[in-house]
Amino acid sequence: MRKTLTALSIALALASGQVMADQNTVGAMRSAGIALTPAQTQALATAEGEALVAAIAAVVAANPEAAAAIVAAAVAANPAQASAITGAAVAAAPAQAAAITSAAVAAAPAQAAAITSAAVAAAPAQAAAITSAAVAAAPAQAAAISAAAAAASTASTGGAEGGGAGGTTTTTNTSSTPSGSGGGGGTASAN
Repeated sequence: MRKTLTALSIALALASGQVMADQNTVGAMRSAGIALTPAQTQALATAEGEALVAAIAAVVAANPEAAAAIVAAAVAANPAQASAITGAAVAAAPAQAAAITSAAVAAAPAQAAAITSAAVAAAPAQAAAITSAAVAAAPAQAAAISAAAAAASTASTGGAEGGGAGGTTTTTNTSSTPSGSGGGGGTASAN
């Protein structure tokens, strides 16, 4: 009986912690002056993990002029999801990429590099503006931010080689495949 009560207590504590975190997101947005529809409020209050990130991105898409304030409030309430929130928000409102990144970095400066990487991956054409905004928000992490932006930019464009934008791909098949007549295969080289 004691084990059952303990297990139920732990389950209840874990569940209410998640509900409290989701209510914190709604509360943070309201405190920031973000007007939420009843549907947005319910989506934010009941979502968790990736669904919460998607709900935040939907609020950003519906209110792109308030994207920076939305992201700042969401990241402050959910700092562990700062990079996911930022990436989704930038994808939802790419014209606001620099402002979104700046707000996210200001809300969670310890995650500046990861936030910048997610933003650049979501809007690679704005990598320079995103990087500048992140560095301005957390100048002490300028080197890490620049490195993360460069890595994300290279990854999103496919790099200089390897089949990405402007790259070349070389495929060499070195396996031996038997032919239909039972003879041995050969080595194929497509150069």
